[in-house]
Amino acid sequence: MNVLIIDRSNPAFRTPLSMGIVLLGCLAAASAEAIAERQLLVAVAGLAETRSLDLVVEQGTIHGLLAGRFGERDRVAYLGSADGGKTWSEPRFLDGSGEAPVISRRGNDARLAVYGRRIVAVWQARGELPGTGPLIVAASEDGGRTWRRGQNPAAGDPLNNQSYPALTVGGDGRFHLVWLDDREENGNTQGLRYAASRDGLNWSSRTTLDPAVCTCCWTRIGALPDRSVAVLYRDADPHDMRLLRGPLNGGGWLDLGPVGIAGWNFTGCPHCGGGLAITGTGGQTVLHSVAWTGKEESPGLFYSRSSDLGKHWEPPFLLGDGQSRESDIAALSASDLAIVFSRAGAEGAAVYLVRSRDGGRHWSVPVALTPPDANADHPRIVATPWGFRAFWTMARPGGGKALAMAILSL
Repeated sequence: MNVLIIDRSNPAFRTPLSMGIVLLGCLAAASAEAIAERQLLVAVAGLAETRSLDLVVEQGTIHGLLAGRFGERDRVAYLGSADGGKTWSEPRFLDGSGEAPVISRRGNDARLAVYGRRIVAVWQARGELPGTGPLIVAASEDGGRTWRRGQNPAAGDPLNNQSYPALTVGGDGRFHLVWLDDREENGNTQGLRYAASRDGLNWSSRTTLDPAVCTCCWTRIGALPDRSVAVLYRDADPHDMRLLRGPLNGGGWLDLGPVGIAGWNFTGCPHCGGGLAITGTGGQTVLHSVAWTGKEESPGLFYSRSSDLGKHWEPPFLLGDGQSRESDIAALSASDLAIVFSRAGAEGAAVYLVRSRDGGRHWSVPVALTPPDANADHPRIVATPWGFRAFWTMARPGGGKALAMAILSL
C-alpha cells in the first residue's frame, strides 16, 4: 500500500489566504519528494478499462459506481469498500446483458447517492445516434446487492438524450438529480433540469433551472441542512461557474450568480466543471468550491468560500495556473479540507493535492500524487474515517485507462 504522509507542521500550511496565489514553482519543488513510490491500482474483477467513476462515503463505507469495459461490452457496476479502499467487494452489475450499453465517460460520469441501505444510481445509455442516449436510473434497497430499474426522470424531452447528471440525497432521505438536455433544440447549448424522488424510482418536481448552459461541463450538487440543495454548474454566456439554491418553500430557486472568477467570454466548450463541498459547525453552513477558468486576464484553478449559503463569496484563491483544470474537493471536518486537481505538462498530466486545516483560509503547497508523465485525469477525492482517499484514471500502457488511488494519512 502507498501511504502518503503530509507533515502537519510544514510552514506551507500557514500560507495566508490574502496572498491569493500558490506559486506554480512549488509544483516542481514538491513533486520530487512527494510522488508515490508506486501506483496503487484498484483491481476490479473483470474490468478491462475504466471509463466512468463516482464515489460516495456513507457510514464509513466507500460506495463506488464504475462504468467500463467488462468482457466484450461496456457495463455499469456497483462495488464497495468497508476498510478505506484496501479491499473492495465483487462488482454488482446494474445493467442487463440485453440492454443498451452504457456510454457514460469521464466528465460525463455515471452518478450515485446513498442513504442508509438505499442506493440510487444514474447513467447514460446508448441511444439511436452516436454519443447520445437517455438517462437510466436504478435503485437498491439492500446495500447494492439487488437493483430495480426506475423511471426516466427527464419527462418531456422529445430528443430522449440526457447527459452530465449530478445526484445527491438530503438528510431527510430525498434524492435530488440534475442533468442536461436540449429539449428546446438550441443546438449550441443545453438546459439544466432538476427532479426529486423519495425512493429513487419515481421522480417528480421536475423543473428547468437554466434553459441555456454549457453543453459539456459536469455539474455538482450538494444537500444543505434546510433540505434545499446547492447546484454548481457552468453557464453558457459567459462561461462562468454559477450557483443555484433550492427548492425553497413554494418550490422556487435562488440564482446566486457567479462563483470564483467571472466574465469569461468564450466560444466553444471547455469540457470542465468544478467541485463542491459543504461543511457545518456551530449552526453555520459553509460552501466550498473549486473550479477552473480560461479567462484570458486571469486563467487558473480557484478555490472559493462562502459562509452565507452562496450570497457572498470571499476573494477567490488561486491554486494553479491555466493548465490546472479538472478538480474535486472534500472535507473531513469543518476545518480539514483537501482538493485534488490534474495539471497538464510537457511530459503528460499529473495529479496534485492541496490541503487546508483551517476551513479553507490557508492552503498548503501542491503535493504530487503521480509522476509528471502519468497521463492522469479527472481526479476525485472523498473523506473516510481513515482519512482522505484520492482516485483518478490514468493511461494504461498499450491503451485504455486504469483506476488508481492514493491513501492519505489523517
